[in-house]
Amino acid sequence: MKTTSIKNLVCLLFAFCLFFGTQANTKNKPAQATENHPFPSGIECTVRPWYKYRADHSAGREITVQLKGSKLYGKATVELECDGIKESTLLEDPNGIEQIPVLLPAGCGEKKECQARIKVTSNGRELNTSVMVPVKRHWTVYIYPHSHVDIGYTDKQEIVEKIHVRNIDVAIDMAKKTQYYPEGSRYVWNTEAGWVVESYLKQATPEKKAAFFDAVRKGWIRLDGNYANTNTSACSDEELLQLFKYSNQISKEIGVPVKTMVQFDIPGAGWGVVPAAAQNGIKGFFCYPNHYDRIGTIRQAWEHKPFYWVGPDGKSKILFLQGCPYGYAYQLKGKKIYGIKKIQTYDPALDRLSTADPTATFIDPMIFEETAKLEAANSPYDIFSMTWAMADNCLIDADLPEAVRLWNEKYAYPKLIISGSDEVLKAYEDKYASIIPEAKGDYTEYWTDGLGTDAKRVGLNRYAKERLVQTETLWPMLYQNQKAPVNEFYDSWRYVLLGAEHTWGYKDPKVPMAKEVEATKASYFENAAKTSTDLLKKTLQPLEKQGTNTFAVLNTLSWKRSSLVTLSAEQSKAGDRVTDEKGKTVTSQRLSTGELAFMASDVPAFGSSLYHISKGNASGAGKGKVSGNTLSNDLISISIDPVSGAIKSLKDLSGHEFVDQKSPYLVNGYRYLHGADSASKAAAPVNAQITVKEKGPLVNSLLVTSKAEGCNSLQSEIRLTQGQAWAEMTNTLDKISTQEKEGVHFGFAFNIPDGTTRMDIPMGVMIPEYDQLPGGNRNWLAAQRWIDVSNNDYGVTWSAIETPLIELGNITANILGGAREPENWLKTLPKSQTIFSWALNNHWHTNFPLEQGGIIRLNYQILPHKGYDPVVANRFGMEQNRPLVVVETDKNPVTKSLLSIDNPNVFVSALKLSDDGKGIILRLRSLSASPEKVNLGWPAGAPKAIRISDFREVPGKTAGSNLTVLPYEVVTLYLEM
Repeated sequence: MKTTSIKNLVCLLFAFCLFFGTQANTKNKPAQATENHPFPSGIECTVRPWYKYRADHSAGREITVQLKGSKLYGKATVELECDGIKESTLLEDPNGIEQIPVLLPAGCGEKKECQARIKVTSNGRELNTSVMVPVKRHWTVYIYPHSHVDIGYTDKQEIVEKIHVRNIDVAIDMAKKTQYYPEGSRYVWNTEAGWVVESYLKQATPEKKAAFFDAVRKGWIRLDGNYANTNTSACSDEELLQLFKYSNQISKEIGVPVKTMVQFDIPGAGWGVVPAAAQNGIKGFFCYPNHYDRIGTIRQAWEHKPFYWVGPDGKSKILFLQGCPYGYAYQLKGKKIYGIKKIQTYDPALDRLSTADPTATFIDPMIFEETAKLEAANSPYDIFSMTWAMADNCLIDADLPEAVRLWNEKYAYPKLIISGSDEVLKAYEDKYASIIPEAKGDYTEYWTDGLGTDAKRVGLNRYAKERLVQTETLWPMLYQNQKAPVNEFYDSWRYVLLGAEHTWGYKDPKVPMAKEVEATKASYFENAAKTSTDLLKKTLQPLEKQGTNTFAVLNTLSWKRSSLVTLSAEQSKAGDRVTDEKGKTVTSQRLSTGELAFMASDVPAFGSSLYHISKGNASGAGKGKVSGNTLSNDLISISIDPVSGAIKSLKDLSGHEFVDQKSPYLVNGYRYLHGADSASKAAAPVNAQITVKEKGPLVNSLLVTSKAEGCNSLQSEIRLTQGQAWAEMTNTLDKISTQEKEGVHFGFAFNIPDGTTRMDIPMGVMIPEYDQLPGGNRNWLAAQRWIDVSNNDYGVTWSAIETPLIELGNITANILGGAREPENWLKTLPKSQTIFSWALNNHWHTNFPLEQGGIIRLNYQILPHKGYDPVVANRFGMEQNRPLVVVETDKNPVTKSLLSIDNPNVFVSALKLSDDGKGIILRLRSLSASPEKVNLGWPAGAPKAIRISDFREVPGKTAGSNLTVLPYEVVTLYLEM
C-alpha cells in the first residue's frame, strides 16, 4: 500500500472519531449525568450538496442534523432510514453535541429524490423528523490550469511572453513535486496556445528542451492544437488550417498526438473550424469565453451543453464544449487574495503565487451552486469543466494541487481532477457519446467587431493571406523540382496569425503604454504585408528579365479567366500598344494615373499568357460610355444619385433594376453613426460632386467627391471595364481621427424580391439565420470573399476585399461598451436583401484602439447575374481576391498547366509544394450539395501516385485521378511527383 493511501485512511478514521464521538474521546473525562441537562426540543435537518466518505469508503450524501433548544448529552443513538435501508450510529460526547453529521447509505439521493427519516434517542427520550433529499449527482469536476494567453493586454508583448515562458519552468517543477500525490491532484499545466510553446522552445537550452519534451510525454505539460486565440469567423480557408501547423510540428517531434483545441475569451467560433480541425486530427474543441463583455446570449445557449459539431460538409465532426467562463478563478481568488498587479507583473524574484491555506479561497460554494443549476435544468451529464487562471497573462497559483488533494480527502463528490482538455474529451466520450446531440451551423462570433478598429491594417492582413496562397501556388507551377522556402512561408503566416489573434491593445487604451502595445500589434499586420510581398518577389525573381517589355500574366486559380491587368507608368514606358503571343493587338488604355491597362483574356488555369508592350497608341473600340452621372459598358449601366453620391441605378442587358430605389441607402451609400444612435440618425454625405475620371475604350469611371461626416473628404470611384459584367467601387476615406464613439457603414440595398442571402465563410457557404446556431451573433457577421443575394430569376454577388464585417437588413452594429445584457442583442435575423459593410468603428472600451485616421481605401465589387450559381459566385469572389500575377520576362513561364479539373463544382482552394519537398499538396473544395465526380487531368505529366492526405501532409491511401467528392467536402491530396 502506498504511503499516501495509509495517510488517507488515517484521516478518514480521525474524521469518523470526531463526528461520531467514540469512546477514545471520553476516556479521560468524567461522565456528566444526563439528567443534569435539558433534552433538545427538536431537530432540524439540512441536506448538503456534497458526498463524503462512509466507513467503507463509499460515497454518502451528508445531512446535517441541528439540535434545537439544547445540546445533546450522554449516550445517544441516531437511526436513519432511507430507500428501505436502515442504519444506526451510537454517539456520546460529555461536552454535548450541537450538530450531528449523518451520511446516507451509498446511492441514496444520487439518481432520484428520496425521503430520509431520522430519529435521535437518548435516555428513553426521542426526536423524530424527516427530510426530502433532492437529487445530487456524483459530479466530477475537471480543472484546467492555465494562464490565459492575451498577447499584450496586460503589459507589453515581450513582458507577456516572459511570463508565459517562465510559467512552463514553474509548472514542470510543480508537476515533479506532486507526481506522487493522489490521482487527480497531481499538477498538470496547459500551455493553451502554440505561441507559448514556440516562444519557450526558441529560448530553451538543449537541456530545457529535453526536459520540456519529457514533461509532455509524462503528461505534466498538456498541448492543445491552436496557435492562438483567434477570431476564426474572420479567417480564410488556409488561415484556419495554419492555426494548427505549429502544433502538428511539435506533436510529431515529441511523439505525442494533439487531439484537442481550446478557445479562451472569444465568444463563438466560425463553422469552418470544424473541417479545419478535422483536417488536423483534432477531435474536441473546448471554449471558455469571457464572463460578460460583449458575449451576447452564448451562455444561455450552450454553456455546459456539449454537442458534436458537424461541419458544412456534413461529414467532419468534432466534440464541442463551452465550459463556464474562464474568469471564475480570478473572481474567486485572484482578485480578492493576490490582487491584479501582483498576478500580472513579471518579477524575477516571484515566479509563482501561494497562500498559507490553499483551501481558504477555492471553488466552494461556486461549484455547488453551478452544478445545482445544471441539475435544475435537467442536464444529463455529471461532468463539469472549468479552468483555473488567476487572470490574463498571470503567474501560476501554486496552491492548486494541495487544494485539490485536501478537497478530495474531505469530499467523495464532487471529485476534482486537475487535467488537460484531452481528459475532458475522453470523459465525455467514454460515458456519454451515445447521447451527445449533433448540431450543424455557424456559431457566429461577437468580437469580430474589433477588426473595425484598425480598418487599414485589417486590409493589409486580408491581402497578405491571399498573396501567400497565390505565392505557394506559383511554386508547383514554376519550380516542381525545387524546395519551397518553407520557413519563410511559415514566418509570414505567423505574422498573419498574430494579426488575427484576439488581443489588439492594452486593457486601458487611454494610458501611454497602450500606444506601445498597439504599435507592436500594428507591426504584425505590416510584417505580414511585407514578408508576403517579399516572398512573391523572390518567387518571381528567377523569371524576371527587365527591359524586355514582355510580361507574363500568371493565373493561380483552377479555371481559365480573363481580367484587367494594370502596369505602372514605369513598367509601361515603352508605349501604349499591347499585343499577345500571336502578335494580335489587345485592347489597352492609358489611365489618368499614368498606368497602362489592358485586358488579359482566357489565361489558362494554373498557366500563363504573354503580352508585349511597344511603341504606339492604345487601341480598341469599346462600347463604354461615361458622362454626367452615368456610365456603361457593353453589359451593364450605372447612374449616380447627384445628391448623395450613391449608385441609384444598376441594370444589366435584361433591363432589370438591381438597386432598391425605395431604400435611403441605395447602393454604396455612406453612413456615419454617432455612438449608439439608431440607424435613422445615421448621417449621409452631402454636396456630392461628380466628375469623369477615366474615359476610353476599356475603362470608364466616375469620381464622386462628397462632404461626409467623420471624414475630411470622401471619394468614390465607380468603374466599369469593357467585357466585364460587374461594377467596381473604390471608396477612399480621409478619416478624421477621434475618440468619440463612431461607426462607418456603407449600405447596399438590392432590388431582389424574396432574395436569399448566402455568405462565403471559411470552408463553407452559410445562409444567415438558417445556418446559424442559437446564441450566435446576429448583429454583425464576417464574410470571407463574397455574399450572394438571389431569387429564382436574378441576383447579385457582392465582394469586399479589405473589410469582412457586414450587417444585414439595417444598421445593427450600434452596441457600445461591455453590452452585458442579453436583451441588447438580436435573437433572430429577418430575411433581407440589404447588406451593410461595417467599415470601421471604435465601440470597444478595452483591448482595441480608440481611434483611427488618415487615408483608408475600401474596394467593393457587384456582379449582377441570373439565379444563384455557387460556381459563378465563388469564382467572382476569388478572382477579386486573387488577381492575376504579372512579371516582366522574356518567355512564357508555363507552357503546360500542372493540372486540370473537369467539374466546375469542385475547385482548387490550395496548391503548394509539400513541406518535405517530395510532392505537391492539392486541396479540393466542393461547392455542391450533391456528390460530385471529378476527373483530374495532368497536361504537364501525371504524378507517380495520388494519395489521400490532410493538412499534416502525410501520404495516405491511394486515390487516383478519378474522385468522388462529397457535398461541400474539403479533400487534401498528396501528389508524388
